[in-house]
Amino acid sequence: MSLDICKPSNVTISAIPIKDLYNHLYWDHRIYDLRSKEDYIKSHICRAHNMNPSPVITVDAIADIDAQINSEYGRAEQSSEVFIYTDAETHYENYQLQLRILNILLSYLTSTRNHSNKSLKQIYTFIDGYENFHSTFPFLCSDSAYFHECSLLVWPSYVRPNLYLGSAMCRNETVIAMLNITHIMSFSEYNENEIKSTNITTLHWQLSDSLSTNLLSVFPSAITWISKAINDENGTVLVHCDQGFGRQCNSLEKITLSRKRSVSTLSTISEVIQTIDVNDPPTQRSIVKSYHMRQSTSQEL
Repeated sequence: MSLDICKPSNVTISAIPIKDLYNHLYWDHRIYDLRSKEDYIKSHICRAHNMNPSPVITVDAIADIDAQINSEYGRAEQSSEVFIYTDAETHYENYQLQLRILNILLSYLTSTRNHSNKSLKQIYTFIDGYENFHSTFPFLCSDSAYFHECSLLVWPSYVRPNLYLGSAMCRNETVIAMLNITHIMSFSEYNENEIKSTNITTLHWQLSDSLSTNLLSVFPSAITWISKAINDENGTVLVHCDQGFGRQCNSLEKITLSRKRSVSTLSTISEVIQTIDVNDPPTQRSIVKSYHMRQSTSQEL
């Protein structure tokens, strides 16, 4: 559902799709569900809080709900960003109600009554609606039998269709099964951790995360392996190192995501590797974010 909103002057409001919302669930943001209390109780997205004060829809009512959330869960660590979602499809009366709640919520978020208003920089509205998120990631919604287990796990970041980036903690049987992972590529100076499932194809590079490591000898084969897994075998690939932001893992992602296939030569790979500072590696989230900023001009693997 598309909502026409009164945009506050001191924050940016952006619409995001399903996969972007998924990528933020691991971080401690405020996620507000504007649907009815009844719908929220039936099922809601992991870490989301209901923000529908009906029948009394005022700034005071919303402030009271938020105060209760802060009292029970503490303030969000990532207070600069807030996420809001609604129904994707709804009748006119419900549309008007959610629009009214949204505008009052925005007024509250940017007012002095919100203790995090000074740090708030970005408000994201989830354009695809709850139902579409539920159909894509049902295990991250509260009506799933796996919800409590899944809500405690570390999930890899979605980078592009059939490609995820994460840490060794994502090498979990439940995560692998829920995301339909078929191929795992890992980078570590330690031996590969075994996977119980016999249906997973793995490739492990036992490399040290240091400037002396010759990454050029590995990356051409690694890129070919990922491309074959996705394009030829219709697989879904998880690429991970130990912590999720190692030099090998992130420089490989920069190559496969930001470069056209025709220019992924050794010289191009060398240039990309030189931009990675091993002492200050980019996090997996920044890699994913920069990819999506270039997505309109980037080509598939």
